[in-house]
Amino acid sequence: MVTRPARQAEGITRKIEQHAGRVIRFPVIEILPPKDRHRLQSVLRRLPRFDWLVFISANAAAMGLRAVEAAHHTQPRAKVATIGGSTARELQARGWRVDVTAKPPFTSEALLREPALRRVRRQRILIFRGEGGRELLCQTLVERGAQVEYAECYRRTPAPSDPELLRSAWSRGRDDVAIMLTSVEGLNNLIQIVGPGDADCLYRTPVVAAGERVASAAREQGWRATVITADDAGDDAMLASLRAWRVGAETSD
Repeated sequence: MVTRPARQAEGITRKIEQHAGRVIRFPVIEILPPKDRHRLQSVLRRLPRFDWLVFISANAAAMGLRAVEAAHHTQPRAKVATIGGSTARELQARGWRVDVTAKPPFTSEALLREPALRRVRRQRILIFRGEGGRELLCQTLVERGAQVEYAECYRRTPAPSDPELLRSAWSRGRDDVAIMLTSVEGLNNLIQIVGPGDADCLYRTPVVAAGERVASAAREQGWRATVITADDAGDDAMLASLRAWRVGAETSD
């Protein structure tokens, strides 16, 4: 069960099908343009003034670069940092240079441990992200003496997926269904979509989680099935964890 936004599910879907898996497409998040586009345009007009551009996700990279190109900018002289490898690859595919990428487990905390992000006094930093989200990165950089602003280049809303797709699999007594989750927000949306009536079945379905933060959130929600932690949200890492789960399940059988 692939829960990525519909436009971002093709890569992992192809990889699973190439390994003879069957995919249930079940997006739990929809990616839309920001509500306040004028605010984004205003900050992008000052893009050349920043010393660092930080992209926190592949969505931030894709939507952020779209906005930058619409504002008729090319890559400025600012250094570029990303939290995850998939985010870096999204930028590099569009011809952008990436100077710093966080090491595993690919979190804000990991990026903040990078030496280049420790010495940012009097540096101007622009963080590309969706509307809302964690404040740890901004707060820590400000504490280190940086001037930080946001380029909120997209927003997330729950996707209108039909829980009957899952109910159908559960009703057949299938024990080979796994749910791939790439964010805590996606996890919460999934729980809301499924509803309390099917919560027991949901919590008994194995999860492949993108990172320990998502895995921990699933356990805190009361997951009773196996929770597999992938190194990051990239297609290859998620597929490797999914295959490891199946090999383990077949061995135990």
